[in-house]
Amino acid sequence: MMDISIIMATARDDYPIIGLPDIHYLKPTMNSLSKQSFKDFELIIVDALHSTRDFDFSKLPFVVKHVPVHPGHRFWLDRKRWAVCGALNTAILHAEGELLVRIDDCSEFDEDFLQKFWDGYQQGYFPLAMHTRYKGGRQAFYNEEYRQEGYDFKREEPDRKKILEQVYGEGNPIRDTRWPIVERKGGRVIGPPQWFYGYSSMSLEAALKVNGFNELFDGDKGQEDQEMGLRLSMAGYRDVFLINVDHWVIEHEHLPIPDEVINVAKGNIKCNYAIFLLNKRKKRWKANSENLTEEDLDFIVEESLRPPCSPRPKFYIDDCKSDLFDLWANNQPIFDLREERLGVD
Repeated sequence: MMDISIIMATARDDYPIIGLPDIHYLKPTMNSLSKQSFKDFELIIVDALHSTRDFDFSKLPFVVKHVPVHPGHRFWLDRKRWAVCGALNTAILHAEGELLVRIDDCSEFDEDFLQKFWDGYQQGYFPLAMHTRYKGGRQAFYNEEYRQEGYDFKREEPDRKKILEQVYGEGNPIRDTRWPIVERKGGRVIGPPQWFYGYSSMSLEAALKVNGFNELFDGDKGQEDQEMGLRLSMAGYRDVFLINVDHWVIEHEHLPIPDEVINVAKGNIKCNYAIFLLNKRKKRWKANSENLTEEDLDFIVEESLRPPCSPRPKFYIDDCKSDLFDLWANNQPIFDLREERLGVD
């Protein structure tokens, strides 16, 4: 068993970095991982484009497991919908490290990035790292240039400009929204469960105890990481999410997932935050282990149709009464990751 397994889910084209169109999106990540002061780690890339990915992993000075999404965890990917949880659970199936460190693609790290995770873990924490955005190889700022070219600004959400102006403010760096809070509190904070997102960590044993990421969140995008933090906390891992102002990463602005992999035009099935609220209400910390009841499904529908879930009428397909909602409700994931790991080479 090694110390750290880095896990990453990806489905991106090879050259999506905004402002650096000739740079393969995995190159900054691989180059910076090659320079890590901490050496006992592996990288597990779960790739929706595994069969066509153009990158040579053979000369890297660390172990890389480049794998497709496991057949038992790709129900929604096969339907061209978001399947982040299925991909991350696939990574857990292959992990040999004591500590899991989740990263995103188009990322770049300083040489002590992994050492800071391991040091915090040795002190009893599940450390988190913040991110700052680079565009064209340099720090991105919220300004007119960013409003013209920045990916965050182009996302189709109601009142996007107003939201970003409130979050960043004119002329300020595009970076993690937790950053100013951590700075105001002295640079070191034990975060709440909902801060478990982005570049985060947990022990392999904790991930198996809560049975991985909740695949009820798949089919739609978002909140799967924060819900994992909630369930970890309910399972007994409380006051462990350590975040330091000097533990951060570069995330390069990038283009969205290609439509032939994820078809976002199909609309949203249900509100993932409603599932978060349901699990919090019922204190359910083990995912993928029991079917939702009719009462649970009614709760999800009701919460999906009110703020903050529903920013506008019909945001969810036919207000959660669609064939896709029925497909989701009738194909709930039931499995045991600990047992599945026994059958993975």
